Amino acid sequence: MSSPPDAAKYDVLIEQLSEIERRTACGEIDALAASYYALCYAIQFLIMDARILEREATRPLSRLALAVLDRVRGGRPKLLFDPRERNGAKGAPSYTSATLLRALVNSAFLALRHHGGMSKEAAGAWVEKELKRNGIKQPNGKAISARAIIRWGAELGGKSLQGSDEVFAWFVHDARRVMLEKVGWMQPPPDSQPDRRGAKKGARVIVRLLRVGGF
Repeated sequence: MSSPPDAAKYDVLIEQLSEIERRTACGEIDALAASYYALCYAIQFLIMDARILEREATRPLSRLALAVLDRVRGGRPKLLFDPRERNGAKGAPSYTSATLLRALVNSAFLALRHHGGMSKEAAGAWVEKELKRNGIKQPNGKAISARAIIRWGAELGGKSLQGSDEVFAWFVHDARRVMLEKVGWMQPPPDSQPDRRGAKKGARVIVRLLRVGGF
C-alpha cells in the first residue's frame, strides 16, 4: 500500500496487540516476550506499505526486535548491553524511564494536593492505591509506596532524580493540560475552591497514561 493503511488490516493489528496484552495480564507470557511479539506485529503491518520497504524505514524497529528476541532466549545482545558513550557525564544516568515515572506520579500527587485540597498523607495513599490497582511499579520492579510518593513530591526542585524536574515541568505545562481537556476536566485557577472529584478524575487519567505507557 502507498496510501493510508487499510482499515481492516489496522483492525487486525489492534486485535493482535490486544491479545498480547491479555496474555500478558493473565501470565501466559512475560513482559519481554510480549514486547517482542508486539514489535513483530507492528513491523509486519508497516512493511505492507511499499514506501516503508523502499526506504528501509523499519530497520530500527527490526534491530530492536532482534535484540529483544536474543534477550528472550537468554542472550545479552550488544544493542541492549553495550556500555553507552556518555560524553564525559558522571553520576547516575538522567532522563531514564524512572525519571518519566516519577514526573507523572508527582503530577498526579500534586493535582490532588493543589486542586483537590487533600493532605499529603491522603494524596499519597490515594495515588499508591491507584498505582497498585493498575499494576504500576518502578522500573526495578518495586512497588511505589505512599511514603515514596510524598518524598518525591517534596524533592521537586531539590533532590529529585536528575531530569525529573524538567520532565515534570513539560508535562504540567503542556501535555497534562491537553490530555485533561480531552476528558473534560479543565485545570482550575490557583485561587479556586478545591475540586476533589475533578482532581481525582485528572489523577486517574495520569495513572492511566502510565499504564498505557508500559509501566
